Amino acid sequence: MKIGVVLPTSDPDLLAGRQALYAGWARPGTEISVRLLDNRVPTEADPSDSFVLPEILHQIVEAEQDTADAVIVDCMEDPGVEEGRRLVNIPVIGPGHAAMNLASVLGYKFSILYPLQQTILIERLVVHHHISMLASIRYLSCGLEGIRSSDSATLEVLEQTAITAIIEDGAHVIIPACTLTSHLVQQLQERLHEKDYPVPVVDGPSTAVKLAEALVDLDLSPSRVTYPGPLGISRRIA
Repeated sequence: MKIGVVLPTSDPDLLAGRQALYAGWARPGTEISVRLLDNRVPTEADPSDSFVLPEILHQIVEAEQDTADAVIVDCMEDPGVEEGRRLVNIPVIGPGHAAMNLASVLGYKFSILYPLQQTILIERLVVHHHISMLASIRYLSCGLEGIRSSDSATLEVLEQTAITAIIEDGAHVIIPACTLTSHLVQQLQERLHEKDYPVPVVDGPSTAVKLAEALVDLDLSPSRVTYPGPLGISRRIA
């Protein structure tokens, strides 16, 4: 089995680390192939920027042409996932929606910990999928720059924000909504359990990998009723 992972950035410094992280979640026999956007995309571009979408879609199509059995977009906002499902015949998975679905299995209410003050960017994903089990969206005060610069400081902020969500919002499950925190999720869960907050912490990338493997095993792909193929141009416009 081969799973393609699209990084919605052109930053080559992220490639090796993301390859190792996703490969670490895959089972033996699953090959992970991580791909960047074209270097014409500025490294500081946010995946939610509209002009980035065609670049993400291009890489989703390229992943299928490169014999991937499924493809994951490495961003908790799931940019290009819905649109990509119309362009390929393999599962296209967003770690944000995948994590929310798993959280809904594990508890009655979940809270999202988000590193951008524009929480609408993750809230609209919840609204789009009609998810009713959201307790809250809490801003991570460390922000993206803090996540990139210090694991220890980020873990402290994750812990305190999660505890606030549990106590004040009634969260039963926690979802850190940044794929760059994936390597800290297990530590966060252990810290919460040690302080008598017995809630699961759901990681988007690992959930996406396991969902991709399951869908391929079950020979399932998105419904063509929900995601009809392109009605007009079905190839990249130069």
